[in-house]
Amino acid sequence: MFMPNDSKPKIMIIEDDRFITQVYSTKLKEVGFDLAMVADGRDAVPAILNEKPDLVILDLMLPGKSGFDILRERMNSDELKKVPVIVITALAQSKEREMALSLGAQDYIIKSDHSIQEIMQKILKHCERCGIVAKNIG
Repeated sequence: MFMPNDSKPKIMIIEDDRFITQVYSTKLKEVGFDLAMVADGRDAVPAILNEKPDLVILDLMLPGKSGFDILRERMNSDELKKVPVIVITALAQSKEREMALSLGAQDYIIKSDHSIQEIMQKILKHCERCGIVAKNIG
């Protein structure tokens, strides 16, 4: 949980689509979050351990290592399990959703089913639920 002080809460975006990463990062910076970005699945777990984000936004289809593999690694690490993960993906099958949730994802959002504004609202609701509050959100 983020404790208020001079630092901003950090969200890590693990997404290989640069456009989507740019849109998410712009919106999240506007409301006061620090960000870390990872585009290759192989770099995700070391980056989470190094950056210690308050929340991870995870795509499932990544080069190098899938989001499912990252969730599996997370389940086997006490340190990683503490970090909430929201999956935002194009994969729309119910079996994929069930698998991600069973591997510990807090939510599963299908990109094509929601506007960017709706996705941002869902992310901010998860932040509130986890006690992660940026200064501009209140």
